[in-house]
Amino acid sequence: MLVAKLGRPNPPITDIGLPLDTEYADHIDFNDEDEENLRTLLPLATEILKEWNLSVNEDKTDFTHVYLASKCEKYDTGKPVAGNELWRKSITLGSMLCSKEDISRRISLGYAAFSRYQKAWTSKIPLNKRLLLYEALVVSVMMYNSCCWAASKSVLNKLDVVHRRHLRSILNYVFPNIISNENLYRRCNTEPLSVRVKRNLWRMLGHVLRGPKDGPAYTSLVFAINTLQYPGRVGRPQSNLFTLLKHDLSNHDIFLNNLNDLIYLRNLAFNKVVWRSMQYN
Repeated sequence: MLVAKLGRPNPPITDIGLPLDTEYADHIDFNDEDEENLRTLLPLATEILKEWNLSVNEDKTDFTHVYLASKCEKYDTGKPVAGNELWRKSITLGSMLCSKEDISRRISLGYAAFSRYQKAWTSKIPLNKRLLLYEALVVSVMMYNSCCWAASKSVLNKLDVVHRRHLRSILNYVFPNIISNENLYRRCNTEPLSVRVKRNLWRMLGHVLRGPKDGPAYTSLVFAINTLQYPGRVGRPQSNLFTLLKHDLSNHDIFLNNLNDLIYLRNLAFNKVVWRSMQYN
């Protein structure tokens, strides 16, 4: 009803499949290629939502311009804009839009959480209980929304380094006492967080494929496939969630180049036994 009153397409999808609206609980995003259209929508949405006793805090509403800057662009300070665009640190649903920036933030939050419960790690609580506490209080913070990360191995390696540092501290391994990474994971009955990120990504893909076809996640996947026919930008290809998914699928000899491939993949995802076996393979 809101979409109809705002004059947006219903369903809110462009001709080439770009989702215009995404909602989660009390959070909603409006997407458009023209910022002026979005600024016009804000007071209209505020007025309409009042009819349903829903309020919009315009002071907390952000307008985020997502783009890739050219190499010649610079800020007033002389810092290059490319790779440091403002949208990269924009937060939605608790996560930054840029995976690299979000992982750095998650690492900082993980350090803060670990320090907050320092007494628990050095207490006489049995090791298995301490590890359970660590998983619940620290790892959950560092891995929040990790299913949406599109990060390189070097960035994920930073996450693994912090994880191992925490585990060594819990086991009270300090120099000159050492333990190999392999034995550390075995002793703590765990695995690198980077492996969990891959698994979470695969699990998330399964949920998206089994979800409604008119949902924002699935329509975004359709949009990504439809835009494969258009020429890409000049320069080195950018790593994103879609290219990462395609790479992981290719390891299983599955390709995602057209909508027929997507239909095949969707049917495959409904076989949860097979999908789960691929997830752990």
